[in-house]
Amino acid sequence: MHLDGKTELMGLIGYPLQHSLSPLMHNLTLKKMGLNYIYLALEIEEGKLPEIPSAIRTLNFRGLNVTIPYKEKIIPFLDELSSEAAACGAVNVIKNENGRLQGYNTDGQGFVEALRDEGIDPGERALFIGAGGAARSVAFALAGLGLSRLDFLDLDLARARQLAELISSRSSSFASASLMNRFEFQRLSRTASIIINCSPVGMFPDIDKSPVSKEDLRGSRAVLCDLIYNPLQSRFLSWGQALGLETMNGLGMFVQQGALTLEILLGQKPPLDYMKEVVQDQLDKRVDPD
Repeated sequence: MHLDGKTELMGLIGYPLQHSLSPLMHNLTLKKMGLNYIYLALEIEEGKLPEIPSAIRTLNFRGLNVTIPYKEKIIPFLDELSSEAAACGAVNVIKNENGRLQGYNTDGQGFVEALRDEGIDPGERALFIGAGGAARSVAFALAGLGLSRLDFLDLDLARARQLAELISSRSSSFASASLMNRFEFQRLSRTASIIINCSPVGMFPDIDKSPVSKEDLRGSRAVLCDLIYNPLQSRFLSWGQALGLETMNGLGMFVQQGALTLEILLGQKPPLDYMKEVVQDQLDKRVDPD
């Protein structure tokens, strides 16, 4: 990668970021597209979040991705929101348009595109593990597809209730909220057509963890989806496969939302297959370094 005085900046803010393959994927993709950009991973502690808008403008960043835990917290510092970001109350892309900061959300559309690529029908009832920023965008996207019911489980019951109320007020889908525990998961998972882990539980480096146990999954006939892409095969998905359930990891969504990010920031369609190949190859190396 050639860097010079005309190299433009993009990046990712969140905390922590050691798991993220966004810099690798985007930098190689930008190089393949022949564009003079560099994409940086910027770990930002929460107390520094109010300084981000000024930094974007001063350093003339073209844009930033936003990940855990700032997808909702960044909103008060932006100038305007896209319809999708405003509807779900979460932002994962910030575009700097001549100093005016515009918030977008590509997570929901990325998830739906990943389902389509895999030929997966989400059915009528979705169960969400976690009710944070990623859950918000995916929930709105699924509600837009016409699912009849969305159930949210979170260790923070107030957060789950807030999301359920939001979905109920802005869509025709029925939504409920419950405290994340074994009893509630087993109760709701028996009738769910798709179960989506929107929590970071099981993400690298804590790959031996799962938001639920294998026993909790017995009796479910749902498709299991994990928004985690690192590792590709989370413990949650491994247990589901062992029980004969259909599964989908987070790679497709990660690549799709990344491609949408570049379309928003650059106005160009990136090579989607190449992006997926870059991430897949890197994850394969971690599993088998030889």
